[in-house]
Amino acid sequence: MSPSILLAILFAAFLHALWNIIVKSGSNKLFETGFNALGACAGALCLLPFLPPLPQAAWPYLGMSCLCHLGYYICISAAYERVDMSFAYTVMRGCAPLLTSLALLAFGVNMSAGAWCGVLTLCAGILCLATDNMRRGYGWSEVFISLRTSCVIMGYTLADGLGARESGNAATYTTWIFLINALPVHVYILWRHGWSYVSYARKRLAVGTFGGLASMGSYGIALWAMTLAPIAVVAALRETSVIFGMLLAMWLLHERFTPLRGFSVLLVVGGAALLKLA
Repeated sequence: MSPSILLAILFAAFLHALWNIIVKSGSNKLFETGFNALGACAGALCLLPFLPPLPQAAWPYLGMSCLCHLGYYICISAAYERVDMSFAYTVMRGCAPLLTSLALLAFGVNMSAGAWCGVLTLCAGILCLATDNMRRGYGWSEVFISLRTSCVIMGYTLADGLGARESGNAATYTTWIFLINALPVHVYILWRHGWSYVSYARKRLAVGTFGGLASMGSYGIALWAMTLAPIAVVAALRETSVIFGMLLAMWLLHERFTPLRGFSVLLVVGGAALLKLA
């Protein structure tokens, strides 16, 4: 892998952590996810004219992914309302490949010894994080609220994996995901909160939509890198977003660093990498 591709993947990981920081930093996390979806939708609209149409065979998977993403926005906003970014983000990102692998195992897809090592390493990291969290006065409910988001990530990961295959063009399928995700989350927000969302947008719309563009840019760079380097290696390197997330949370959100938390993050990154590379 060339240094330029490596740097691009690391930048993609940084962008992913950055948009999560933007959501966490807002006073209303649910509204921030709406802005994020809106920014990604605007970026998708710019790309759509240059891509081939989406085959009908991929539409059911797109609909399933859209529903999962609505759940994702609701769950991630709830998690960030209650738990530190460095904790919630690590659990969400780390457990998603773990749960996806276990789901595939349930469908008869065997896992290698290396993958099982990744599972055990991830579990150790999550348990260390849980221990650190409880020392701060949190309980298991904060762990479960983050794990809930991982379950939703697993759902749209499986849907998108199948949908991208049916579409025959991953770029087209991904663009449509970003394009339609903005609709259900805005229907939900306006139904629950009405015009207070519009009032909040006057303060944070620009920052939030930038986060959406960062989200789309992160995914786009990863897709580009996967055309030039082994997919498993690119996916594993993207897990460094957990490290960027912890560093950004310490710098911008002034979250406290502990050696146990730092060690836990490294375990999660290592376990996710083993799962991706196995």
